[in-house]
Amino acid sequence: MRRILKAAILGATGLVGIEYVRMLSQHPYIKPAYLAGKGSVGKPYGEVVRWQTIGQIPKEVADMEVKPTDPKLMDDVDIVFSPLPQGAAGPIEEQFAKEGFPVISNSPDHRFDPDVPMLIPELNPHTISLIDEQRKKRDWKGFIVTTPLCTAQGAAIPLAPIFMNFKMTGAYITTIQSLSGAGYPGIPSLDVVDNILPLGDKYDAKTIKEITRILSEVKRNVNDPPLEEVALDATTHRIATIHGHYEVSYVTFKEDINIEKIRETLENFRGEPQDLKLPTAPEKPIIVRNEDNRPQVYFDRWAGDPPGMSVVVGRLKQINNRTIRMVSLIHNTIRGAAGGGILTAELLIAKGYIE
Repeated sequence: MRRILKAAILGATGLVGIEYVRMLSQHPYIKPAYLAGKGSVGKPYGEVVRWQTIGQIPKEVADMEVKPTDPKLMDDVDIVFSPLPQGAAGPIEEQFAKEGFPVISNSPDHRFDPDVPMLIPELNPHTISLIDEQRKKRDWKGFIVTTPLCTAQGAAIPLAPIFMNFKMTGAYITTIQSLSGAGYPGIPSLDVVDNILPLGDKYDAKTIKEITRILSEVKRNVNDPPLEEVALDATTHRIATIHGHYEVSYVTFKEDINIEKIRETLENFRGEPQDLKLPTAPEKPIIVRNEDNRPQVYFDRWAGDPPGMSVVVGRLKQINNRTIRMVSLIHNTIRGAAGGGILTAELLIAKGYIE
């Protein structure tokens, strides 16, 4: 019987923090044991958290005291989950890693450190071997593993099996992203109500940079063309939905392709988490819908088992012999953040990096 591992959740009262609390309260062997915060230290979690997700605050955590973000107070913690904001996360995560903690980070601060994995467990699980290099290079007992930007995951999860199996030459992506991707309190209402808010060139570039790294690390069944010859571009936007990032991709190829083979590849895609039967791994990481009006944000963002862990793909269409269109939908705070972090932890446990 596997022993119960105790988890610390940094930023436990934030939008991603509450999803960690909710999902870990139901987990078979990882449980929330230390809820870290800033302005609410010393107060019961149930009194200070804005529970903006499904269900109720789990009874076992409602009376837990919110505590300081201090590794010296966490002697019995086994795993640290860090959905802290950019800038604040970097030095705090390094402090925890130096103290011997495994840190699963949803922050961008360490995503492009060459010795830090940026992990989507179904796509690039082999990159966890970078942990060995990281520990040696930095003389750390612990380590940091990151998950990608939720927007990048929404595109990369369906793009990767296509890139792995077909001679893809480009992908042109338009995203329509929910408000929760900006955290709480998020975007001022006058910026987004009755509007579509472009996120700008920097966010577009960040999205493509992360997708490029992910694709560079997948294991391909075709080697042509090389990734540096594949044209990738994104235009990103925010709209007034609560959860769910909706992304439209036009994908081009070097040779004629058949849309049904693309559909079959997406439907059959599985990864190491599915082979290992990890608790948070959905049976189908990609669910393909065949109706011409799906996916829809309201109806499909909680797809999968556990809910919200599958990316839904639909509106597959062959534009010409070498171009297809597809739409993907990801639950940004589940698959794109907390759920992806928990799945990453499960893989690290299975591989012996967390004992």
